[in-house]
Amino acid sequence: MAINKISFNLAQEIVNAVKEVVDKDINFIDKNGIIIGSTDKKRLNTFHQAGYEAIKTLNNIVVEDNEEYKGSRKGINYPIKINKTAIGAIGITGEPSEVGRYGFLITKITEIFIKEQQLNFKYEADKQRINYVVKSLIYNDIEDKDEIENILEEFNISSNQKFAVVIMKINKYHKDGDLEIIENEIKKVFDSIGNIFKVYIYPNEFIALINEERYEKLKTVYMDFLKTYKGTLSGGVGRLKEIYETHKSYQEARIALKYSTNHKKILTYIDSLNLELILENVDVDVKKQYMDKILDNLDKEEISLLEIYYKNDMSLKQTSEDLYIHKNTLQYRLDKINQKSGFDPRKFNDSVILYLAINIKLGI
Repeated sequence: MAINKISFNLAQEIVNAVKEVVDKDINFIDKNGIIIGSTDKKRLNTFHQAGYEAIKTLNNIVVEDNEEYKGSRKGINYPIKINKTAIGAIGITGEPSEVGRYGFLITKITEIFIKEQQLNFKYEADKQRINYVVKSLIYNDIEDKDEIENILEEFNISSNQKFAVVIMKINKYHKDGDLEIIENEIKKVFDSIGNIFKVYIYPNEFIALINEERYEKLKTVYMDFLKTYKGTLSGGVGRLKEIYETHKSYQEARIALKYSTNHKKILTYIDSLNLELILENVDVDVKKQYMDKILDNLDKEEISLLEIYYKNDMSLKQTSEDLYIHKNTLQYRLDKINQKSGFDPRKFNDSVILYLAINIKLGI
């Protein structure tokens, strides 16, 4: 990406840096011959004929006398060339015989600054294009498919691939330094699986598109980086979809993220959810109403018993062992739950009703 115009700020940075090295007055002259950066502030925004000639001719212009070129003083002016085109000139003030030995050094310093600026421009431009593609796809707000496919092609990504959406959300942090550390860890995860198309959504979410290969790789990579952030960080992954169906994967990732957040998991794949997939899509008020209706007559001890009972796949033996009670005592308590709630935990249909209520309670 070529730079056609040097900003005042960059020009001033350049002359300040050169001044530190050579301890001479330095001017940066733009393509119109105007001094846009100088260690002598009085010369800013004035015309520098010698610098202008250096730019036009692509040659070094030596000034032997202060009156020789308009607005110029003794010294040497060097054209700054990027890709064989002069984008400005750098002038060093002093006796030409003395300052000539600095010519190579000051031009190289200037070129380094400008090339670094080029890289910054390219990085920002790439970042904007990536943001455009990811947000267009996940929000299903596609104005120009050709533009999206051209950007994908720039990054050597085929639009025939399937993509899944990953959302990583920072739930809490204690100070700004912690936030920066966690953000860097998330970036490491995406970088480690070779991800390019990722965006940061203010204030606390990272969203990435991953292809089929990276979809599998994420399962084995993320835990090493993020397991220490359980409870602080949660994530969700949607299913692989065709490129223009990515918004559906995004909605699935949102559901999986909600499950991760509620259950303090680091990362949940939507494919791993069964009953939870349904429950996560039910309105919170509806779930609470159902839970209250089924469990309202039971006390905390009875609800805790049901949690252990279902955790042990309704095994009377294992549940009684976990509760340190006799099997007959467990049978008695299950009978009492039946009497109080109207649902028998040992009958399939009734047990499903109780099991749903217990799962809702654990999720809320």
